[in-house]
Amino acid sequence: MPAILDSLPREIITNTQWRRDYSRFDDGVGTPRNIQNGRGFRVAYIDQMANNFQMTFAQFDTADDAIAHYLRMKDIREGIEEENSIEDFPQPHVLGRGLYGSVALFAVDEFFLEVLMERAPGTSANPTVSIARQALQLLAEARGE
Repeated sequence: MPAILDSLPREIITNTQWRRDYSRFDDGVGTPRNIQNGRGFRVAYIDQMANNFQMTFAQFDTADDAIAHYLRMKDIREGIEEENSIEDFPQPHVLGRGLYGSVALFAVDEFFLEVLMERAPGTSANPTVSIARQALQLLAEARGE
């Protein structure tokens, strides 16, 4: 997990420029309270128009624990999901969009990843898939893949 955290960029470029929002959490990193049998962290980014997103990375003791957490989070997003809809994404995954934002959820071996766009940008294309691709790449690189 430290390798993933250390590799997170200060800025992410999609159709806009996102910068790390270190003020959002104490010490710039949040700790998800709903992770059992593992450890994780959450980081926030903000763009010039005050749109926000956050990424959550978690590593569980086992792949079964990671998939159980993925399924819990998927159930929370019930009704807005497009499950396993992008072939080159790890399976399983869920992409969703609702009134208050968008989400991408992934289970990769003993890892769980969430990209949560808290407020869908109204003047630009939704960057959730693009950011999810970058987050998955960071995870792969930290794992030496």
